[in-house]
Amino acid sequence: MDRLKGLEYYKRIVELGSFTAVAEEFGCSNAVISKYVRFLEDWTGARLVNRNTRTISITEEGQSFYDYCVGVLSNTARVMDDLRQDDRAGGQLVVACPVSMSLTILAPVLFRFQQAHPELVVRLRQSDAMTDLISEGVDLAIRATASLDDSALVAIAVGTMPRCLVAAPDYLARHGTPTTLAELGQHRCLIFSLSQDSQHWQFGEGETAQTVAVSGPLVSDNSLMLVEAACHGLGIALVPRGYVSRQLASGELVALDLQPEPVSRTIYAVYPDRRHLPQRVRLFIDFLKTELAATVAAA
Repeated sequence: MDRLKGLEYYKRIVELGSFTAVAEEFGCSNAVISKYVRFLEDWTGARLVNRNTRTISITEEGQSFYDYCVGVLSNTARVMDDLRQDDRAGGQLVVACPVSMSLTILAPVLFRFQQAHPELVVRLRQSDAMTDLISEGVDLAIRATASLDDSALVAIAVGTMPRCLVAAPDYLARHGTPTTLAELGQHRCLIFSLSQDSQHWQFGEGETAQTVAVSGPLVSDNSLMLVEAACHGLGIALVPRGYVSRQLASGELVALDLQPEPVSRTIYAVYPDRRHLPQRVRLFIDFLKTELAATVAAA
C-alpha cells in the first residue's frame, strides 16, 4: 500500500474527526480509509484510532503519530517543490473566497491563473463565512479583512477594492440625490452585514476621515443581493466598484460623487503559517498581486 497516501488519509482523519468526511474529500470509500488505518496500525504496532459505529477518538499514540504525519507531509512537499527546476506547479490548490468577490473581481483572475498553470487543479470553496483553513484542508483564503481567528495563520495584502456609493436613477428621482455625506443619514441605505463599517460607513482617511451612521430597508450578508436591490430602486448601496462596473456602464446604476471617497477595502491572502509554503500557493499569491493591481488600475 502507498504509505505516504496513508499518512495523508490519517492526518485528515484527525483533523476532520470522521472516516466518512475523509472518504468524501479524497473521492474514495470508507472501506478504503479503514483499510489504510489498519495498515498504519500494523506498521506502527500501535492502536491509533478507537472507533465504533458512530464515533471515533484518537489515542495518545495516535496523536503522536499525527504530529509525525504533519512533519513528514510538510517536508515531502518542501522537497518536491525545491526539486522542481521551473515554475510549474502540480496537484490541487484549494482556495476559499467570498461569493460576491469570487463572482466579480476574482473570477477572471482565477481563470487566467488556471490557464497559465493547466497542470494544477483549482478547487474553489465559495462562502461568505470564515473558513477554518486547517481543519478544512484549505491552502489559501481570500478575504477583505486581515483579522485572523487563528494564530497559526498569516495574512498578506494582495490588492485593494475601491468602493463607491450607487443608486438607481429611479430612486434618486423619488428621494433626491444627496449632495453631502451627512445627508446619507436621511436616505434609505442598503447594509452589508459582514462589513467592518456595516452601519457606520467610513469615508476619507487621516484629517478628512468621516463616519456616517446609516440605516435602511435591507440588510444582507451578500453584496450582490444589495446590488440587485439598488438596481430595483430600494436605496443607496456602498459596494466595491468592481461589483457594479456593468451596471454603471449601462446606466442601470449611478455613482454618487460625494467627498471624501469611501474607504477602500484591502484584499488579503490568508494561509497557514508554514516554514515552507507550497509552490502552488506561492505562485498563486504572486499572480494575485500582479493581476489585482492591474484590475484596480483599469477600473
